[in-house]
Amino acid sequence: MSDTSGVSAPARFIVSLDQLHLMEAQTGIAVPSEFHTEWGDGVTAEERERREADALSGLEAMGFIAPSVGASTGAERVNPAVRAYLGLFADPALTVSVRSWGGGRTYLHEVAVLSGHATSLVRTQRLDDRGQNPLNEDSVELSAFTFPELIGELLRSLREIDTGRPAGVVANGSVELPLTELQGLITAIRSDRPGIIEGAMQEVAISAASLPIVRAASFGIDAGFTVFARSRATGDQFSSHWFRANSGWFELALSTPPLDSVTSSIEFADRSRVRLSTRGSEAIVATVITAIGTLGGALHG
Repeated sequence: MSDTSGVSAPARFIVSLDQLHLMEAQTGIAVPSEFHTEWGDGVTAEERERREADALSGLEAMGFIAPSVGASTGAERVNPAVRAYLGLFADPALTVSVRSWGGGRTYLHEVAVLSGHATSLVRTQRLDDRGQNPLNEDSVELSAFTFPELIGELLRSLREIDTGRPAGVVANGSVELPLTELQGLITAIRSDRPGIIEGAMQEVAISAASLPIVRAASFGIDAGFTVFARSRATGDQFSSHWFRANSGWFELALSTPPLDSVTSSIEFADRSRVRLSTRGSEAIVATVITAIGTLGGALHG
């Protein structure tokens, strides 16, 4: 693995969970908790020894770990570039998490950024035909790249999801309602009974012009995209939650009352409000660019 600071394309490697576990143990660097694994009680000593040997052999073949020479320790044998990039997870200036799903697969993407360099880990799960029962895939993608490539990396799963089934087009718009009222209105719309829908509209005092916005979020949700970013330099953070329905992508933004101002979970739900915005996937791209540009700007002064 070579230093990628002088190239334009990220360096990508596929490693098994056993190999990632071994690298974590050899370097002493903790990877994000979603990627950390432990040996289960059902794994015998013989199986563990065999799997560790196989993982070590594979890492040596990839150049991640040098063959044992003399009294060299595990940490000394780790490729310096591998150790440096994995080390970004130990004390990053910026962390970004992407959780997305669609097309029969979920994506878990963790990124650490420091001094213009970035490392990411990607893990996926397969879903059944009903989009349920996630099954872990026994590999992890490790990538190393520079800060200018960060936006493109964060949007990779979105591109894959939309390539599988391009979203429809819906007019841009937004509505903001109490959480419980929005839930009731969506339930009414799904009933497909005009009388119930009209009654629900009157209950929440929403105009007929806003109804298509809520309707767009009521049917055929088959994909989602969530991004969370935090600057450890400033403490600032950002999150955004998107879902794709039959009519296209929509964003949900939840605002909640301070916990010390409510006396029950019912009051908490009643005072929570949701802003629902219908926009195309290009709005997701713009949102990610703005967020990373803002949070990342602190990294460069």
